[in-house]
Amino acid sequence: MLFLLKITITPVLVALMSLAARRWGPTVGGLVMGLPWMTGPILFFLGLERGEAYAADTAVGVLAGTIGIGAYVAAYAYMARWSSWPWSIAAACLTYVLMGYATSRLGLSLWTAAFGGAASLLLAYFITPPETEAGIVRFVPWWDIPARMLATAALVAIITFSSDHLGPELSGIVATYPVILSIVGTFTHAQWGWRAAIQLTRGVSVSLLSFVGFFLVVGSTAESVGLVWAFLLASLVALAISSLLVLSNRRNPPGSRQVKAAE
Repeated sequence: MLFLLKITITPVLVALMSLAARRWGPTVGGLVMGLPWMTGPILFFLGLERGEAYAADTAVGVLAGTIGIGAYVAAYAYMARWSSWPWSIAAACLTYVLMGYATSRLGLSLWTAAFGGAASLLLAYFITPPETEAGIVRFVPWWDIPARMLATAALVAIITFSSDHLGPELSGIVATYPVILSIVGTFTHAQWGWRAAIQLTRGVSVSLLSFVGFFLVVGSTAESVGLVWAFLLASLVALAISSLLVLSNRRNPPGSRQVKAAE
């Protein structure tokens, strides 16, 4: 059931995130992408099946994986300045795996993992120089959205089957891999150029603070107030953080030009 949920919902989310980035620009697209669109619902269903304690423990692992996502963002942004998207995604994936493997062996607590994840994301944001212009979209073929959805479904299937045959440490690393960011980021890089890719990744790095807030609330309240109330409270916290980030971006846009999609 969870596999069907992943392979059906995730491609739809990628399509929606892609349309958001095309409509409002890569920075806003990145800000919206930080919400726990996929991991949140999946953990909720797992919690219903296995209990509140399992959901709380899993939230710690997800937060630890966020440290690797910060490293992923920084690696992609820096490689994108000098190379094409295949080299950029390869460098980002390698950095993510190395960081994820290192953090998985530390046995982090909930608050330590949350602090580490937030610090990693903020560091990635501040060390990545902003781009004031995203450029002009190069091309948007008719098959763009279907191709993104198909690539997402294939990646989710590979990750799911791989995690079933790996040890517990590697399985946790693979399961937390940023699928939506990988697909939207590489397509943005290929179609809009490296400047737009950097705007997107910087937006994602700061927007994932809402992701950290969500799982921190779940991990700290699931066993005390119950799964439903924990997820409702976590959703409110994540939406509040994301809304503040979007409003802040509108007041202080990163560049003077907006990305214009081809019609």
